Amino acid sequence: MEEIATVNINNGKIKPHGDRPLSPEEIALIEGWITERQAVLAARDVDDILRAVDRMNLTTQWAQSKASDDQLEQVTDSLLMAMHDLRSVLIRKKADRLMKDEAAE
Repeated sequence: MEEIATVNINNGKIKPHGDRPLSPEEIALIEGWITERQAVLAARDVDDILRAVDRMNLTTQWAQSKASDDQLEQVTDSLLMAMHDLRSVLIRKKADRLMKDEAAE
């Protein structure tokens, strides 16, 4: 295998490696790989968030049935701040989507 280019997945920028120019076929293959890789990474992001939801549900169960007062004291402020921040962002983003949908109609 020979390295022919460096790829930035975030912005799709392709830099040929060395002095060798990339052929149109190579560029097309790399662009196809970028598209596939971005889809895989996006799916992983969603999967990670769904796992976080599962963890939150387990945390709720733990706080309800197993946590001692000292344990709850250790985590309550951090959890409340994180949930507040998340709730604020989710509400703002949902409102933005609803307003965008209404404007489109």
